[in-house]
Amino acid sequence: MNAEKGKLPSTLSQREIDLLIKNIRKDRHRLAVALMAYAGLRVSEMTNLKVSDIYLAREYIMIHGKGGKYRIVPLSNKLRQELEHYLNKYSKKLTPDSKLIGGNRSSWHIAVTKYAKKILGRDDVHCHTLRHSFATALYENEVPLERISQLLGHARLDTTMIYSRISLSQKKEAISSLDGPFPKLSRILYFRKRPDLSVTSHNMLIGRDKELQQLQEYINKKVSCILLGPAGCGKSAILKALQNTVHIQEFKKKQTLIFIILSSQDLEPDARKEAEKELKKMSTDELIEQLKDFPKTIIFDDITNLSKQDKRTIEKLSQVTTVIAATCKPQDKKLFNTFLEIKTLKRYYTRQILYEMIVCNDTHIKERIVDDILHQAGDNLKEAEYIARQMQLGKQEEEITTEEREANQVSIAPVLLIFVLFFVAYILKSYATSMVAFSYALLVVFRLVFYRYLFYPSTKKK
Repeated sequence: MNAEKGKLPSTLSQREIDLLIKNIRKDRHRLAVALMAYAGLRVSEMTNLKVSDIYLAREYIMIHGKGGKYRIVPLSNKLRQELEHYLNKYSKKLTPDSKLIGGNRSSWHIAVTKYAKKILGRDDVHCHTLRHSFATALYENEVPLERISQLLGHARLDTTMIYSRISLSQKKEAISSLDGPFPKLSRILYFRKRPDLSVTSHNMLIGRDKELQQLQEYINKKVSCILLGPAGCGKSAILKALQNTVHIQEFKKKQTLIFIILSSQDLEPDARKEAEKELKKMSTDELIEQLKDFPKTIIFDDITNLSKQDKRTIEKLSQVTTVIAATCKPQDKKLFNTFLEIKTLKRYYTRQILYEMIVCNDTHIKERIVDDILHQAGDNLKEAEYIARQMQLGKQEEEITTEEREANQVSIAPVLLIFVLFFVAYILKSYATSMVAFSYALLVVFRLVFYRYLFYPSTKKK
């Protein structure tokens, strides 16, 4: 690789890596990410690592690298703890010749990208980003490039040189020299302590017993139903609680219908490909006919923003088999014969869910954070989770904004000013003041209509 011409790779900070690994629930996935982030393994090296390559007593692992070369990587305390936990838990299933992690490269790239987007809110992270982050952290801690090259298994030192270009902390140290003789003092004066917290995914369903029971009755009677409610009221959580379903996150026309058909068939990979080819030749109506009396309930998580044509397809599907869908638009309830209105979850339940999601050692700080988030998000659980995850990354509450919050923010200042102008005109019996107040009122109304209903929707479509 030409380090001078190559594109700089993205990296994660040590705090981001710790948050990422801490919030991965599956032991195998968490250990895989830890091996790449704390030992700098390539994804191929991680998948081929055997149990016999782990030397816990001597605190190192033996890596089978590119070109059949071997190298030794010492274990950090964090990685050693992850390995001990994993081996103690699954030692009965593993033999010395067993692969510790296994799997294939593409599936691990998908998994790491998914976790990074879900936990950190970043979509530029893949397996090699973890290796880059490991090397960059070593360089920032003044480990010589030759030693880093050996730990990474680089054949040439030129390949390792790129990490000298992406060491952010050392660049910051150089720039801080411009701040004068007391740069640290100025940082202390403007320092604001950020809470040390992490956010876990929630699978709880509380306060929805009545809705879940009603929905289950519709399914038992094979009646299709639409869940209607505002964004963030918990429709998705209700749908996830249903059993014996095919859950569709994103509708992709014929591709989705084919996926649903094949989901009920236990086919070998080759037979599945042939079946998929034949199904692609069918029209949408023919595919819907294939799904008549489908054995499982088909769930569409959110159809709010689907096109009219896609909604008509789902409507036709609901007439031949049981379909449950969720939407935020009241007009969508006409698609099915039955709809169930989902009201906003009570504040008590929203607080309980949020309290379980947030992990913080200090109970008093945790209580304050939960109260602050609820004050900003109201009863919108989706927005509350977003704010919590942004705080996890170090943002202050006032720094966090969402499209939904901005859209719902309404300033009362223009209304108050209009009221004051009319009041003054009434007191002074002034025709001129009345005309000013009336003109200002027209201006406010025009601006509201122009931006909200004419200009803003057009910019959102781009």
